[in-house]
Amino acid sequence: MNAANSSDNSEHSLAGALTPESSGGISVPSALAGKSRTGSVLKGAGQAFLLFLASRLALYLLAYLSVVIYPGEVQMVSGRPFESPGAVTADVMNMFCQFDCKWFMSIAISGYETYPSHLTTGHAANWAFLPLYPLLGRYLADLSGGNILPAFYLISGVCSYLGLLLWIYLLKMFRLSYETRLAGAFFYCFLPYSVYFIAPYTESLFMMFTIAAFILAMKERYLCAALCAMAMVATKNIGVMFVFPLAILFWQHNGFRAFFNFRSLKTAVFWLSFMLVPLPMFVFQNWLWYSTGDALAFKNIQLAWGRMMGNPFMHMLEGFGTGGYKAYFAAFFAGCFLPIAYLFFRKRYAEGVFLLLGALVPVSTGVNAIPRYMFGMMPMLLAFTLMTEGRPWFRDLLLTLSGMLAVFISIAWVHGEFFTV
Repeated sequence: MNAANSSDNSEHSLAGALTPESSGGISVPSALAGKSRTGSVLKGAGQAFLLFLASRLALYLLAYLSVVIYPGEVQMVSGRPFESPGAVTADVMNMFCQFDCKWFMSIAISGYETYPSHLTTGHAANWAFLPLYPLLGRYLADLSGGNILPAFYLISGVCSYLGLLLWIYLLKMFRLSYETRLAGAFFYCFLPYSVYFIAPYTESLFMMFTIAAFILAMKERYLCAALCAMAMVATKNIGVMFVFPLAILFWQHNGFRAFFNFRSLKTAVFWLSFMLVPLPMFVFQNWLWYSTGDALAFKNIQLAWGRMMGNPFMHMLEGFGTGGYKAYFAAFFAGCFLPIAYLFFRKRYAEGVFLLLGALVPVSTGVNAIPRYMFGMMPMLLAFTLMTEGRPWFRDLLLTLSGMLAVFISIAWVHGEFFTV
């Protein structure tokens, strides 16, 4: 049975997602059953929170200790390790604000620029970054009377946890075994590139809305799915590609002819949803045209980072030829086609297409940062989680390697190593 066709069953609640299913067969009064279900939901959410909290504290602490023990060129804000809880917190927040974090800060503090003036060439501007994440940080900071950076961390943390709850719910919809769902929850919390979900970056916000959009589309709530997808688009431009999984899921539920059944309310809602998804990008482009004279400034400014439009496979070959971290990015891009192929093998076409586009579109301008793009895509998590079903040896290997890499990459991140970008 298709998971989407049975998504409204009560067993698809968070209750039981992190606890084994009961044997069933015993009837209980409805009021008592309602209390039991509520208690199970709270227990499941509490277990998820403990897993989430433990993973975040572990990664923050280990990265902080790495700087204390091997400081290198990293400068501590307080100058005295473990001087006070406040000093440690300030140090950790500043350590993890690397690379694009500075661009998000500039948008939140000063807005978008009218002309390029950054990097060594003076040709870079913050037009490459979509507005939702930095603007949320700015408004939250204004409401709380604090500064931008803690607001960013709060957004990333809350969205990561909500994303974990949604992820558990989605795995329940797929009718996976308890062991697989538990492995999926651990994998979410200890991704190799978990640093992007604990640092002030857009990945947490994007992941949360991606999972929500897929859940709603699978439930045929297309308009709500489109609203979540619009938030995805306002966070990262790759969110525009959600129109394809939205159309695929509609096709799977209703058949091909339903696309042209214009007398049907469901068809009308679908087409309205389909057209709403890219709307934030059009609004952003219109604003760029008004303020800079270039509606495609978000794309054209990529040249300042050495990124140019081209064949993604030629960029991959160029990366192998260049060597160093470029070869690492190129190899990662080549390896992405394994989970993509596996999703198609498992007939998860909507997720497979979204992951395929999520790989090809960024690499069409260069291989840099492709691990971040891939591990920031829900279908990548889904592919590896599905691979563990019925394969306990692979599940244990995956979780062990993933946790080790999460620590390693987090440590490299706070030391400013560029391969983590």
